[in-house]
Amino acid sequence: MVCLSVDVMGADSGVEELLKGILLFHSRCPECKFLIFGVESDLSLGLKNFSLSQNLFDVIYTPTYVRSQADVFSTLKAGEDTSMSCALRSVFSGQSQGAVSAGNTGVYLALSKSILKTLEGILRPAIVSQIPTCRGESIMLDLGGNLESSSKSLVQYALMGKVFCQKVLGVEFPSVGILNVGTELQKGKESLKEAYELLKNRKEINFYGYVEGDDISKGTVDVVVTDGFTGNIALKTGEGTMRMMSYMLNRVFQSSFYSRCVGFIARPFLQDFKAYFDPRVYNGALWLGVRGIAVKSHGGTDSIGFSHALETAYDMVRMNIVHEIQSTLLQHDFS
Repeated sequence: MVCLSVDVMGADSGVEELLKGILLFHSRCPECKFLIFGVESDLSLGLKNFSLSQNLFDVIYTPTYVRSQADVFSTLKAGEDTSMSCALRSVFSGQSQGAVSAGNTGVYLALSKSILKTLEGILRPAIVSQIPTCRGESIMLDLGGNLESSSKSLVQYALMGKVFCQKVLGVEFPSVGILNVGTELQKGKESLKEAYELLKNRKEINFYGYVEGDDISKGTVDVVVTDGFTGNIALKTGEGTMRMMSYMLNRVFQSSFYSRCVGFIARPFLQDFKAYFDPRVYNGALWLGVRGIAVKSHGGTDSIGFSHALETAYDMVRMNIVHEIQSTLLQHDFS
């Protein structure tokens, strides 16, 4: 039985919405067990509207939680038993196999690295997630874990992204590209050029070369490698574009009686379109490169999105992704 530790504090949507997400995922995966961490005053109030089986849901009250405005350094220095740190420690101790939080991103990543530690040989962990493309889905990393990345870190992202893509998307020999401002060899930062030179002769990597911003949605490569600053902006831009497209479609089909009639006829196709590009389906980014499963949910997600973050953690546990990454790193010198 897979057991997940869930920090239900610090999200924009509130404790009750995240509890709804847990129950939504539980309805899809009834065999999963949960350790739910939170401050008693907030969590007990949210639990009043839910009936949880004691066999599958253990509630653990913590003295405090990480606020959305919390400073990373100050939080680590304080060393308090927050709902976030307790959830991660339960993974480290073996009480659970994965942790999920929608709280403060910077603190969550720092605590994950501090508590779970990094895998042997990893310079810096990276945030990885699936993204929808014209060809299906691709993998992209880093999505905000490290604002700057050295050439060696980018090479490690490529290797970890390859393994992640093989396991999650089932692509046998995924193509890997470095996100750049152009495909010409002379363009880009020095770290990108150095990473290009390191990757182009690696037989273990199906290296495509440089890709540009529009190649992400095209699905030109299976794995897009970038630094966290660029990756996070690209991710948020894509999510914003999805929402804009959904808004504009609704606006167009509500503009007149004729358009409403057309919209009614096209409703099944529009629903499929909306479902495919719904950012909530892709909610749940994995902190890849640490010794445990740590999944970060968007802070502003709803119950549907949070259920998908839990599903991501559950799938990563079943795929034993941490072991797969470590085994691959030990086979090659990518330090």
